[in-house]
Amino acid sequence: MLIYPMLSVFQIPTVLEISAQGGFGNMLWRGIQQMHPAEWIAAILSFWCVVLAAKNSIWNWPVAILGSLIYAWVFLFSGLYSDAILNVLFVGFQCYGWIQWRKNSIIGDALKPSVGPRKSILRVMLIALCIYPVWVYIVRSGLFANLISSLVSGDMFIGISSVFGHSPLSNIAPPRFVYLDAMLLFLSLSALYMQAKKWIQNWILWILVDLIYVPVYWLNHNYITAILYLIYIPLALKGLQMWGGEMNKTSPEERNTND
Repeated sequence: MLIYPMLSVFQIPTVLEISAQGGFGNMLWRGIQQMHPAEWIAAILSFWCVVLAAKNSIWNWPVAILGSLIYAWVFLFSGLYSDAILNVLFVGFQCYGWIQWRKNSIIGDALKPSVGPRKSILRVMLIALCIYPVWVYIVRSGLFANLISSLVSGDMFIGISSVFGHSPLSNIAPPRFVYLDAMLLFLSLSALYMQAKKWIQNWILWILVDLIYVPVYWLNHNYITAILYLIYIPLALKGLQMWGGEMNKTSPEERNTND
C-alpha cells in the first residue's frame, strides 16, 4: 500500500526514462560541473566528521559544526528547507555533543558507547512525531520561506550571499519533497541526540536516514551530496561495528548507564 506513494515522491518514471536514454552519466557529470564550491567543501567536511565519529574522536564535533553551517546555506538555495533548518539545528546539537564528550574526557571518565534505554528512545521519537506536522504546516504554508526571504533581503546577508555566489531573495527555491524532507529532519535530530548520548542505536537510525537521503539529494541535483550519503552507509555500518566492539569490553551495567 505504501509503495505507490513512495514511487511518486521519488519520481520513479522520470528516473527510469533518464536511465533508458543512457543519460545518467552525462547528467551526473553536468551536475558536478555546475556545483558550487561551497557544496564540495561541506561534503568533504561532513565525510571527515563521520570518519572521526566512527573512530570515537572528539574532533568530529567541530568539523561537523563547520560542515553544517555551510550546508545550511547550500540547502536553503536548493529548496530543501527542512535540510537547511536541520543543519542550523545540527550546530546546536553538535555543540551539546562536543561539550558532553569534552566534559567527560576532562574528568577522566570518557563517555562510553551504551545501549540506549528503550523508554528514552521512545520518548525522543514521540517528541519528534508531535513536532512533525507543525513543521510541515510551516513549510507548506510558506511561513518559513517568507521568514527567510525577509531575513536574506537585509543588508547583513548580502555580504554572505556574495561569498557563496548567491544573490539574496531571488535564488531561494520553492520547497521540495516537503513531507519526506521533514521526516528526515526529525529522524536526523533524533539520531544526533542519541549520538551525543553515545547510544549505539544512533548508527542504525543514521543508516536508515542515509538510505532515504540518497535518492532525495540525487533528484534535487545535489549529486555530490547524494554520493556522500551513499558513502555514509558503509561508514555508519563500520561505526556500528566499532562501537559495538568497544561496548562489549564494558560490563553489562556500564552498557546501560548513559541515560
